Amino acid sequence: MQLIESLIKTGFTRTESELYIALCREGDLTGYEAAKITGISRANAYQALAGLVNKGGAYTVDGPVLHYTAIPVEEYCRNVMARMAKILVVIKNECPEIRKQSEPYITISGFSHIVEKMINIINEAKERVYVSMTEKELPYLKEALEGAAGRGLKVVGILPKESELKGAIVHVISKQSGQVSLIADSAHVLTGNINGNDSDTCLYSKNKPLVELIKDSLKNEIRIVEFETGHDKL
Repeated sequence: MQLIESLIKTGFTRTESELYIALCREGDLTGYEAAKITGISRANAYQALAGLVNKGGAYTVDGPVLHYTAIPVEEYCRNVMARMAKILVVIKNECPEIRKQSEPYITISGFSHIVEKMINIINEAKERVYVSMTEKELPYLKEALEGAAGRGLKVVGILPKESELKGAIVHVISKQSGQVSLIADSAHVLTGNINGNDSDTCLYSKNKPLVELIKDSLKNEIRIVEFETGHDKL
């Protein structure tokens, strides 16, 4: 269940997540009622409810019998975001920088991680972005590419068929499915083959020889499409 997995990522256990959902759905519950509704043993339910309270997911309601009530989901999400923002500030400020500066070849594995890296490269670009991909990858990158074009960057897409990409120059060329290459500011390059699964891998680097190699490859793709675009500068 996607909701449970998402709640777990905020710090709840699976049992705490199930109980939080039950409290959101049913309202105030005693430990006995929560256990009965969810099918969780009473001992585990009481332990998990106490955990929910400690983690900011529920309040206790005093009375003849102790009840538990869920913190409203909007409030809980705001609290999680605030806590995470503080954590990220500490990580950013205190994580040491690499002592030896180098430009390694980095392997990025998994389709979602590759897409995230491509989006970050595009969002951080200052002058221009060139990308060669198929129509399967375009929906994942379209917003970032159009955003870059909207910021005034030169955005060039090399695609296997005519596609709408607002503000960008689109070149159409026959391509094998899954081949992607991305260059930003003649400084960042990502290239590889992806099929939309966890076994996908791409190479990322700021290594100048690799940047130049992929740059020449993209220039050749553009020249195949339209000879007069040979004056474009990556």
